[in-house]
Amino acid sequence: MGRNRCHQHKLLGRSIKKKILKDNFGHNNFRELQEEGVDAILNGQDLLMILPTGGGKSLVFQLPTMMMDGLTIVISPLIALMQDQVAALKAQNISAEMLSSAQNYDEVQDIIALAFNGNLKFLYLSPERLNNGSTIDMLRNLNINFFVIDEAHCISQWGHEFRDDYRALGNLKANFPNTTIAAFTATSTDNVTSDILRELRLENPLLLKGKVFRKNIFISTERRISNGYAQLKNFLFRHKNESGIIYVSSRKKAEELSSHLNQNGYKSLAYHAGLPQHVREQNFKIFVNDKVDIMVATIAFGMGIDKSDIRFVVHMSLPKSQENYYQEIGRAGRDGEDSEVLLLFNAGDMAQHKRFLADITNEEYKAHLSTKIDKIYKYATSEICFHKQLAEYFNDTLDECKDRCDNCLSSDDLRKDITKEAQMILSAIYKTNQGFGKNYIIDILRGSSEQKILANAADKLSVYNIGEHLSKKEWFVIVERLLELKIITLGEFSVLKLTQDAIAILKSQKTVDIKSSRMQVNTKTKAIKQEKEFDYDEELFEKLRIKRSELASELGVPAYIIFSDKTLKHLADDMPTNKEEMLEVNGVGEKKFAQFGEAFLEVIDS
Repeated sequence: MGRNRCHQHKLLGRSIKKKILKDNFGHNNFRELQEEGVDAILNGQDLLMILPTGGGKSLVFQLPTMMMDGLTIVISPLIALMQDQVAALKAQNISAEMLSSAQNYDEVQDIIALAFNGNLKFLYLSPERLNNGSTIDMLRNLNINFFVIDEAHCISQWGHEFRDDYRALGNLKANFPNTTIAAFTATSTDNVTSDILRELRLENPLLLKGKVFRKNIFISTERRISNGYAQLKNFLFRHKNESGIIYVSSRKKAEELSSHLNQNGYKSLAYHAGLPQHVREQNFKIFVNDKVDIMVATIAFGMGIDKSDIRFVVHMSLPKSQENYYQEIGRAGRDGEDSEVLLLFNAGDMAQHKRFLADITNEEYKAHLSTKIDKIYKYATSEICFHKQLAEYFNDTLDECKDRCDNCLSSDDLRKDITKEAQMILSAIYKTNQGFGKNYIIDILRGSSEQKILANAADKLSVYNIGEHLSKKEWFVIVERLLELKIITLGEFSVLKLTQDAIAILKSQKTVDIKSSRMQVNTKTKAIKQEKEFDYDEELFEKLRIKRSELASELGVPAYIIFSDKTLKHLADDMPTNKEEMLEVNGVGEKKFAQFGEAFLEVIDS
């Protein structure tokens, strides 16, 4: 009898859930994992839910509140994100408010009074406000049904948006030991997941992790040519009058690109941290309300974009990590409709990101961030399915998408056989007893006279100088390809190791090929640049001219003797970050670099 009554109670609970789902949220059915998350909260079980952007995380904590007595406290990192969710709840006639630094004393007191009188279902707080002692005292006197921690990856130092104030959320369990905590994020590697669970001190939590694959998003990448404007326009031609986000690396680039687009018939706005708060809010509203199609933004335009019909996302340079990238492309196609994302990049992007790590004193953390940069560059240059790579990064498994990324759609006839070059690399690894990294192996193949090569008598090996026909960059690409195919692996200290497949290739029982475009690392960009007038940075060009004038005065020679205007324009266009990159610029040779190279690199770096 008791079992039957329990069954009836479950059926009643499910019918109430379905009614609220339909009546309050307009959905006929739950999406993947949503109902399991709702049930965990209703049963008083701690929860960590990892669900891609657009997967419906908000419903998982909003629906249970409608079935429970008391107030739900939501911890969220951004005012814009809180404003959006509060507005959305109010639009559904659900009582919700937020406490933020933007409110005056009287407004705050009015909201607190609503909470104490039982007239609120949701109260949104920033982590900074929650960590205030007086806020904790206030919350102790409220009837709280459960806590929600949104964007929970911010608590982990191994995540991509770590915030100190999130770390203090670990005290929630100490202050409210009997209150359920439900944490949510769209991006979490295994390391970050463990960190979230440990830092929040969740008790016997239910861990729900959705699939990473977003089948409605088509992914493509291209090496950026000059400033990428021509490639961008080709892309935008397919998305006329559609809503999209273009991510750039700096405030200045956001302003410049937005202006350029507007002059060319597009409707866009810039968004970055340098704009006054009221301008950012105004631009955000204009974009969300479809008054402009395109937002050109830095990563300041991040969490909290709840616009469901964004049809495209473009990155004009390499993001800092695959977490950043995945979260940012996740803003496309939240409505489930087909959307497209494009990443434009070059090797200089990676070098720039690494320069920003110089001020970090924690060596372990610096190495961790550096590895993330290396991985996103490998992702961009690889020819493995982009969706599969993203899934593996987040410890998920996925077959090739077949038709949802340009790696899977690449034509087979645009391929190059590199079996001979692969055999050269594998032989060099074997003959050096699998004890060295890629730089050393490539130096042997290219006949380098580096001291280490000579000291180890590597110049006496049969493989010495057999690969001089390829540049160092081309050899790096081939090593990347062999690593992708797991023909070689990285051992301790990044030493190259042979796998079983390497033997079959050395015996000519297997072949290796590569996408032809990947091997065009030295010529592709230059050939295209010669066909068009390059769009160099005029401000940087002027600074380079001033430096040239100073050097010319010191040496008592005409300025053009140092570098021609054309060379300076190339420098202002390519913006090299080291000797190797600068030597690729037309007009810069070893001798000129030895005399003047460092002085000009300092100007570019500044």
